[in-house]
Amino acid sequence: MKKTILYLSLLILTACNSDLEKVQYNVSEAKAAVLQSIDESYVLDAQESDLTAIEFEWAQPQTNYPASVTTDLQMDVQGNEFSNAVILASTKTDSTYSITTADLNAAIIKLQTANNLEFGPQNMEFRLVSSISPVAAPLYSNVVSSLITPFAGEREYPQIWIIGDYCGWNHDNSQFLYSANEDENYSGMICFAGKAPNGWKLTPAANWENDWGGKGTLIEEAPSLILVEKGENLTNYSKNTYQVSFNTSTLTLNMSQGHDTWGIVGVYNNWGATPDTEMVLASDVEYGKRQYYLTTTLFLKADEGWKIRPDNTWTNDRGPDQLKYEGVEVLDGNFIVTEDGNYTIKWYFNKVEEKLVVVQN
Repeated sequence: MKKTILYLSLLILTACNSDLEKVQYNVSEAKAAVLQSIDESYVLDAQESDLTAIEFEWAQPQTNYPASVTTDLQMDVQGNEFSNAVILASTKTDSTYSITTADLNAAIIKLQTANNLEFGPQNMEFRLVSSISPVAAPLYSNVVSSLITPFAGEREYPQIWIIGDYCGWNHDNSQFLYSANEDENYSGMICFAGKAPNGWKLTPAANWENDWGGKGTLIEEAPSLILVEKGENLTNYSKNTYQVSFNTSTLTLNMSQGHDTWGIVGVYNNWGATPDTEMVLASDVEYGKRQYYLTTTLFLKADEGWKIRPDNTWTNDRGPDQLKYEGVEVLDGNFIVTEDGNYTIKWYFNKVEEKLVVVQN
């Protein structure tokens, strides 16, 4: 009986060794992915930001090895030999990837900035890099190229001007409500910088040909109002910021999420053991339009999480799930930076898609 067991064990061991020899990875026998050609040129349009700009297709790599293969779709400026490439997509199973106009545009501008290139049409190159592990030599596909013209600015949505004392009653300095679905529903976060009680109105254009305001006795902090054309200034709200929505058919104004302050909370202050670092209102003119943001400068340590929250409380806080972002990474649902240092934090709140921009000083 013991001899029989020993004999079977040797057979199994021999079989296992034989199988291992059969599946050894040999990079010289592997075949790289093949990327299909794309159009010779593309002109990107801000109004098509949500639409597909390019659909990439490829034949999968052949490794003759039973291991998961990760394939990255890379893009770089032509002539860089992918030394500063950005990864547009990473997949283990897919053989297609559709990139939106907005994402492609952002990636091209990022590469132009990194390479100190002028904004404008750019010859770009694309390739696939496939690997079974960090220690195995990767497989590089063929390279395809295209001349791509990016756009400056952002997609324009139908908008309503929020005009009042906070902006000097000047339409050029207004914040906006936006119709993301291009219908009668408009919304946006508005920061009145402490001047909401001084009065404000809504206008459908950058003039006073028509406007919407209140009528009769205005209830303090009313969550909902029916506005009228050529109505009175709205003076019944006292918070610094609100989430504002308005329906142009029913003329219903809804006010929610009223807050006095916004600040940065995180590991640096033991998640609120001491007061949050308060953000202040500021603005710049970009692409011919005033852009409002809340900002602060703060010393941050690498890999220590943080978020944005109002009034030193956790109601309506903002993190990676609520904001688009650049200049930061994400760890455990929080924002982080990768190097210790002083950082300027800008939260562009008055947009259809609110955006966080962080720059090391």
